[in-house]
Amino acid sequence: MCRILGLAVLAHAVLLSLARADDQVAATAAVEAPRAGSSSAELLAPPVLDALIAAELGVSLEQPGFVTDAEFLRRLTLDLIGRQPTPAELDEFLNEPSDVRRGLVIDRLLASPEFGGNWANYWSDTIAYRVPPPELTFLNYAPLEDWLAGQLNGNTPWDQIVRDLLTGTGKVADQPQATFVAYHQGNPTKLAAETARVFLSVQIQCAECHDHPFDDWKREQFHQLAAFFARSAVKMPWNEGAETVVSDKGKGEYFMPDAVDPTKKGKEMQPVFFTGAVVEKGGLPDLDRRRQLAEFITRPDNPWLAKSYVNRIWARLMGRGFYEPVDDMGLVQAPVLTNVHDQLTAHFVATGCDVKDLFRLVASTDAYRRGLPGNGSQSGKPLAAARVMKLRGDEVFDSLATAIELPDIQPPKAEPTPEIRFPIPPKSTRELVAETFGYDPSLRPQDVMRNMNQAMLLMNNEQLQAQVNADPSSGTVLARLLASEPDDGQAFRKLFEIMLARKPTDREVGLALEHVTSVADRGEAFEDLLWALINSTEFTTKR
Repeated sequence: MCRILGLAVLAHAVLLSLARADDQVAATAAVEAPRAGSSSAELLAPPVLDALIAAELGVSLEQPGFVTDAEFLRRLTLDLIGRQPTPAELDEFLNEPSDVRRGLVIDRLLASPEFGGNWANYWSDTIAYRVPPPELTFLNYAPLEDWLAGQLNGNTPWDQIVRDLLTGTGKVADQPQATFVAYHQGNPTKLAAETARVFLSVQIQCAECHDHPFDDWKREQFHQLAAFFARSAVKMPWNEGAETVVSDKGKGEYFMPDAVDPTKKGKEMQPVFFTGAVVEKGGLPDLDRRRQLAEFITRPDNPWLAKSYVNRIWARLMGRGFYEPVDDMGLVQAPVLTNVHDQLTAHFVATGCDVKDLFRLVASTDAYRRGLPGNGSQSGKPLAAARVMKLRGDEVFDSLATAIELPDIQPPKAEPTPEIRFPIPPKSTRELVAETFGYDPSLRPQDVMRNMNQAMLLMNNEQLQAQVNADPSSGTVLARLLASEPDDGQAFRKLFEIMLARKPTDREVGLALEHVTSVADRGEAFEDLLWALINSTEFTTKR
């Protein structure tokens, strides 16, 4: 069915037609430390946010123009719920009054259960990609993802979610919020580094052994942060990460390793947060120490938490953060639109860290629905418009499941043998696609690489190829479409909307019909077209 050599010319022609503007946008601005947040508590409206962007860029944002409504819907649906829209959803959107349709669909998607699931995957990946796998245990992030989805769908404030993740205790299967501490094995130095990086966008790990060479973090500050986790105890089971238990050691303090000989104990450290907030050591148990840390981190006057979150969400929606990479708001970075960042952070704090409100605000701006920068006057202006981004692995799977009903098949578990006591759990279809296309969400977009495994999966995966089957007995989306639509032009238009959530251009229709005419078998011709659309760059990117 693949007929790779025969399809190469067709795929090239279709992909050439689908090509979009380049996604590389220069970003230059003066260096600014992320310490001083805005004191303004005034809530922003979308036009005000657009005006702030235009003022800071110093240009008119009339060009490039807005994307079409269909393109807006695909961009928004991918951003909020992690998949492309269906043709029925596109029709529903286009049939609503033009002056209210965007606001209605933003609210509808934010209310969807898929919103929490999509962003739970984002945060699970953010944590998991830097966690080294332990021996004899396969980490299971499903409980955390389910818990996060519930919190996000319920619009739990972000500061509360962070507080719960830092203070989680008990068994991961029963208390998923304990995952963060559990899967870092209660290691104070790992937890200090990742707490700062994930939730505060502070790269303090370089200060573990010496004062930071490029930033103003001191070695003592790193180990003062680690001291908050001095009494965290983690017991990891064999073969099932969700059975990991977080508990209290009951005693003990944290010692900064000796500067000359790291194998020896150095100075006993008192828990102190970056702002100078101190916790007395004494007999304070583990959970109370972590609660104190969570309180310091989530206080409204902490200059890092809200600013870090706003930067991450802006980066995901717009294709470029105010700071890049998004987990480093250090002095050596060159941020852009610093006033916009400050004002948006102040808005987020004023709303009580309202997650859905922030998404609604950004998605309602003209900047969000502006067309991709081209070679015109705006091409060198950072954040004048959203930029192309590669879909995360779970978004690729969910889009395939939405478009061609790709099933999520879970192979049976292998039984232990004397030779292999802990067999690797087999990957489901979702896990396979997510792993192949997955990447660390903290990376800069330009650092997310394409690879041969991704191309080979889309071209040759057995389960995926079974859905690229026009035989009437297969019951596939393609087979049903061809049976219900005898007109080749209309059939291709519908197939195109199924795959890319927009109407094809006349040129794209012409190329498709030329191919159908050149192939004797209609079913085979449309299998070729579907295969080419699946393998198009547009399908696996957000534009």
